[in-house]
Amino acid sequence: MTFGKIFICRFPFASGLASKARPVLVLFDVGLDVVICRITSAVHSDMLDIPVTGWAAAGLAKPSVIRLSRLVTAEKTLLFRRLGALSVTDQETVRTLWNANMML
Repeated sequence: MTFGKIFICRFPFASGLASKARPVLVLFDVGLDVVICRITSAVHSDMLDIPVTGWAAAGLAKPSVIRLSRLVTAEKTLLFRRLGALSVTDQETVRTLWNANMML
């Protein structure tokens, strides 16, 4: 799994007691697991939210936002359907915001 791919995953709620199937963005492949973040169509305005400019080409059903503040490490087996991938432009936006705010 490589950076920029979008899948449907059972994304856990913060409590860990339940989950919801939703689009996620693969950030890092770490062996048997991946670090992913939530993609949502709900309007948010956090400093780590990134609108997906090429949402339709990425396989998303509607305008969406990448939420870099909602990270999870998940087993690859939880990613059950690939939707598509971010455009090169959207990938660079994610990398730039990540590097500016995560000190990588």
